[in-house]
Amino acid sequence: MAIKFDYSADTSTDAVASVADSIRSTHRLAPLTEEQKLQRRVEMEAFREEQAWQAEERKAERDRLEAQRAEAERAEAAIALAKANKKRRLELQERERERQRGRQITELHFRARQSELWQSNVDAAARHAVAVRQQQALLADVERHLTPPAPPPEPEVIYVEAVEGSDQLGTSDFNPKLWMQKPRSWW
Repeated sequence: MAIKFDYSADTSTDAVASVADSIRSTHRLAPLTEEQKLQRRVEMEAFREEQAWQAEERKAERDRLEAQRAEAERAEAAIALAKANKKRRLELQERERERQRGRQITELHFRARQSELWQSNVDAAARHAVAVRQQQALLADVERHLTPPAPPPEPEVIYVEAVEGSDQLGTSDFNPKLWMQKPRSWW
C-alpha cells in the first residue's frame, strides 16, 4: 500500500529540516549553507505562492464554469417556462374555440327549434284557416239550401224626357237643352 503525501498541506520547518538531514546523511551530502537554506526557503515560498495562485485560478475557473452552468440552467428553465406558457396559451385558445363552437351549436339548435316552432305555428294557422273556410263553405251551402231564393228584382222604370227640336240656332224647332249638350269645338 502506497502512502500518499498531501503536497498542499503546510509542513513545519522542523519536519522539513529533519527529513533533509536524514536524506543528506543517507546519501552523504554536504550540509546546506545558510545561503542555500535561504534560497530553498525563497523557492518554497515562491512555490507556495504559485500553488496558492493556481488554486485561486482553479477556484475562479470553477466559479466561472459554475456561473456558466447556472446561466445555462436558467436559460433552459426560461425556455422550458416559455414552452409551457405557449402550450398553456394554445390549450386555452383551443378550449375557448371549443366553447365558442359549443355556443354556436347551441345557438343553431335554438334557432332550428325556433324555426320548427314557427313552422308548426304557420302549419297550424294554415290548417285552421282551411278548416274555417271549409266550415264557412259548408254553412253557406246549408244556408243556401235552407233559405228560399230571393225574388227577382222588380224592373226599374226609367222615364226619359223626350227631347224634341233642333240644336241649330235660328230654326223654328230650336231646343236650348239640345244646344247645351252639343260639344263645342270652337270654344
